[in-house]
Amino acid sequence: MKTKSWDAMSNDEKLDRLTSVLTRAGSDRKFRDQCLTSPESARKAVSEAGEIEFPPDFEVEFLTPEQRLKRLVLAVPDFIPAENGTAAVRNAEDYQTCSYRFWRS
Repeated sequence: MKTKSWDAMSNDEKLDRLTSVLTRAGSDRKFRDQCLTSPESARKAVSEAGEIEFPPDFEVEFLTPEQRLKRLVLAVPDFIPAENGTAAVRNAEDYQTCSYRFWRS
């Protein structure tokens, strides 16, 4: 695999590289610890293992199963003004950011 810019990758390429990173994080204790040390350490680990060049402002963070139960990360929905006083319903499952369904082809 050759190092490639995150922004230049297709969604399938991103998923393939992240799959290899997660496989390693699930089997290599030293790498796993590097992923959990800090967001900066996680970014470096993912960049090296996945051969990914991230934009300077890109953030990477891993959560343990215990941390996932104590943290909620939601994407802010697009703004759509209410019509006749009724707001468009936003379903919570569509805004939990850890699923990345839009990458799947």
